[in-house]
Order: sequence, then C-alpha cells, then structure tokens
Amino acid sequence: MQKIIHYLKDLLFFRPCDTLSYSGKIRDRRLRIRLILMIAPLSLFPLFIVMTVSYFWLQNLLKEDFQNQLRWDLENTKNSIEFFVNVKLSALRFLASGHRYEQLSNQKILADVFTAFKQEFGQVVDLGLIDAEGIQQSYAGPYHLKGKDYSNQEWFHQAVARGIYVSDVFMGYRKVPHFAIAVKKEVPEEGSFWIIRATINMETLNSFVSSINLNSEDDAFIINESGILQTPSRFYGNVLEQYPLRNTLNQRGVSVLNTKQANGKPAMFGYAYIKDSPWILCTVIKSRPDTKIARLFQGEFFAILIGSLLFVILMAMRMAQIMVNWIKDCDQKREAALSEAEHASKLASVGRLAAGVAHEINNPLAIINEKAGLIKDILAMSGDVSAHREKILNSVKGILDSVNRSSAITHRLLGFSRRMDVTPELFDVNDVIKEVLGFLEKEILFRDIRLIQDLKEGLPIIQSNRGRLQQVFLNIINNAIDAVNTGGCIDIASKVKDENTIYVVVKDNGKGIPKAALKHIFEPFFTTKEKEKGTGLGLFISYGIIKQLGGNILVESEVKKGTVFTIELPLISAAG
Repeated sequence: MQKIIHYLKDLLFFRPCDTLSYSGKIRDRRLRIRLILMIAPLSLFPLFIVMTVSYFWLQNLLKEDFQNQLRWDLENTKNSIEFFVNVKLSALRFLASGHRYEQLSNQKILADVFTAFKQEFGQVVDLGLIDAEGIQQSYAGPYHLKGKDYSNQEWFHQAVARGIYVSDVFMGYRKVPHFAIAVKKEVPEEGSFWIIRATINMETLNSFVSSINLNSEDDAFIINESGILQTPSRFYGNVLEQYPLRNTLNQRGVSVLNTKQANGKPAMFGYAYIKDSPWILCTVIKSRPDTKIARLFQGEFFAILIGSLLFVILMAMRMAQIMVNWIKDCDQKREAALSEAEHASKLASVGRLAAGVAHEINNPLAIINEKAGLIKDILAMSGDVSAHREKILNSVKGILDSVNRSSAITHRLLGFSRRMDVTPELFDVNDVIKEVLGFLEKEILFRDIRLIQDLKEGLPIIQSNRGRLQQVFLNIINNAIDAVNTGGCIDIASKVKDENTIYVVVKDNGKGIPKAALKHIFEPFFTTKEKEKGTGLGLFISYGIIKQLGGNILVESEVKKGTVFTIELPLISAAG
C-alpha cells in the first residue's frame, strides 16, 4: 500500500529538476500521464456538473409536470362531480317549484314525475316526498320505503336547516351504499314545509373516480370530512370504512402534496374539496411515473457521459501528446543550451585552475632546463663524451621524465576542458578526487585552507563517467573553497554505503546556506554567491549529472556552521 501511495505521489507531485532523474521515455510517459490526469478531470468536471444539474432539473421538471397533470385530473373530476350534483339539485328545485305538495303526494303523479326525471337526468334510484315530520308520504322507486320515518336521520336535519343538502354515503333502510340529494320547499301560508329527495347509488359516484387515469400502484377515492370512505379504495378499505388519514386536509380547492408511504418510499397525495357536498376527492400516487421517466433517461445520460468521457480522454491524450512533443523539443533545446553552459562552465574553471597548472608545469620545465644545462656544460668541458656517459644518460632520463610529467598535466587539463565523453569506464573514485584536488591544491595552499582527506582504501571500482564526475567534484569542492574563510577547513571522505553504493562527503565550516535558500540551490541560475562570483549553474549541472548516473546528491547546512554535501554513486551507473 505504501508503495502505491509513494508511486502516486511521485507521479502527481514533482519538482522541475526531478525530470533529470529519469530517462527520456520514462520522463515522457510520466509527463503524458500527468497531463492526462490534469486535463481530463478539468474537462469532465464542468460536464459532470452540467449533466448532474440537467438530470435533477429534468427530474424536477417531470415532477412538476406530473403534479400539474394530477392537479388537472383532480380539477376535471371535481368539476364533473360538482356539475352532476348541481344538475340534480337544479332539477329537484324545478320539481319543487313546479308542483304542489298535494300533487306530489299522489303516488301516480310522483311515479310519472320520477319516470320523466330519470329519463331526462338518469342515474337516480328513487324519488320521495317527505313531510315536515320526516315521514315519507309518497315514494317512487324499486324499494318499499313509503311511510318510512327519517326524522332521526342526519340528512333530514341538514336539509331542514340548509334548504338543500347532499348527504354522505350511507346504508339507510335499503342496506345499499347510496347518498341523498334533498331540496326543502317552504309553505309560508301554512307555516310548514316539505322535502323532495332523490337518492343515487354509490357506484355513480365511483364512476367519476374511476375516470381518473391511474396505474395499478395508484389509488383514487372519495372520503368525507371525517375520513370515512365514500367510494371503495384499492388499498385502504371498502366503502364506509375509516381511511387512515395521515395528511391534514386544511386547504380548499385542489392541492398536491409530496408524502411518504408506510415503507418510507416517496408518494404523492392529491385532494380536492367538492363544492356543496361533504366529499373530498383523493388520489394516492405510489407509482411516481415522474421518477420512472427520469430513470428512463438515465441510460441516455450515462451514454452521453461515457461518450463524453471517451472523447475527453482521447482529446486529453492527443493534447498531452502534442504538449509532450512540444516539451521534448523545448527540453532538447534546453539540454543543448545547458550542455553549452556546462562546457562554458568547465572552460571557466580552467582559468581558475591556471595557477595550479602553471606551477605544475613550471617544476618539470626547471628540471629540463637544469639537465639540459648540465649536458651542455659536460660537452663544453670535455671532448670525451664516453667518460661522462652515465651523467648524460641520467640527465636525459630526467629530461624525459619531466617531459612526460608535463605531458600528463597538459593532457589532464585538456581532458577536463574538452566536451564530456558519455562512454562509461572503470575507475576508482578516490583517483578522480585526487585529480581534482591536484588542480585546486595551489589555491587551497594559498588561502591556508586545512584539507582533510579520509579516502577509504580499497574502495570498490565503479563503472561510470569519469569526466562528468570530475566536473561534479570540481563544482562541489570549488563551492566549499568559496564558502570558507582563509584558514578554514574542508573535509573530504569516501565510504561504502552498501554492496551497490558508495558515497563521497564534502564538508566545510563556511558561512552555510539559509534554510529558505536551501530548497532552491539545485535550481538553474540560483546562487547565494555575489553576482560576479557565480552563475547559479554549477549545482544544477552537478545535480543533473548525478541523477543521470543513477545516484543522488544530498545537502545539509546551517548558517555560520557550514555545509555538508553527500554524493551517492552506484557501482554501475544508470547512464552505463
């Protein structure tokens, strides 16, 4: 798990100079992945937001549309029932106003009126005339209800009090669910009244409810204000049973509410009060077609999302490839410029090494001059050369040794100043350190710097690039020389870290590097030296060389106490 986290951190978070740690193909692949991981989410995030908002917008739109449709169905059914009731009430008023009590109390006349009424308006079960005492004086219909006393029934008292009345559904004498429509006729001259009443079976009321377009999971029914079912319900019981009213129906007109079923699932509850009646038309929508329609669009949404995802990824890959190619081209130009800067830095170092090299060459030249003068004197003083043969040969040998020594010094200087050969070779790191110190020895002596060398004997031979390591050690040791004051101390040590790695430590007691600057020292053109003393490329170049060779370079520093550079090198370099 830690390896995965480390890999992801290494993949997503990097410093600019970290790209030097990898070969070109690995670096390009990592950069391409980073770009894709950056571009794709940035492109997909707005798309995801838009599609999410669109989905919920569609869901709300469908919900609102379905609520409006349900409200429209309730309104239409409510109006139909109200119209039906008003027609019957108007017909009864017309009968009451057009006939006298004596006429309607005649059974034959009432039967003729009922027949005509039923033919004209239909759906009426019977017709009756009730006197002021609540006794049904005449009756036309299929039941034997003449003479029945209604004085104790609620509908009679309501009709007397209101003048017109539409009753709840009730069983009555006939034991069949029905409701009554009654109209009161005042007889002022007699100080009395009578009531004409028509009854209609509950099925007629239920036919209006059944006209509402519902799914099998939904329900529509009528209740009264006490919650008694006036029509049968699919899920809540039969007519005249109590509906488990969980909603407060306190708003007149048509209302649609969002509610929940007993199992916690969402549902819609719509209701409408029916004017001039005790009834409330109710619908319970469990199927929620608005959510089902929204779910039908999920397939299209996911198809668009996946298509967009593939398109964005392909475009991100294409853009990443274009950017990687552009970055590769820039890197090649940058590397060429850095190579030139690196070579220029080496040539600039040659000037700094000139004093030491001049001294190194001056000593062999003095020996050559001395030996050549001796040979000249011998030849001038004696004509017999054979007698001085031994001296002459020794002098010639001294001349040749001095020439070889001078040749080695000049070759070493030329080898350092020429462009680096990338071919790896086997060598001892201690020898490279000694070569670099040979160049800097005179400056170290001149500034009275104490040099401590703790180079481990028998250090494993490494396969690496000698010239590039020479450049690294020269940069690091030069920085140490610049950091210390006259009479300071530089400690150089080489050690074995493990079976595959050795390391070199360069420690000085100079002025140190501030913590704020420490994290920038391997960046190009960053320097803590004065402007005329540094370009800011030495440590950047050294860092790049060590990383390309498969090693690592670490630094620790404390202001006014000094700096420690640790250079870790594999026995076989990555560049090899």
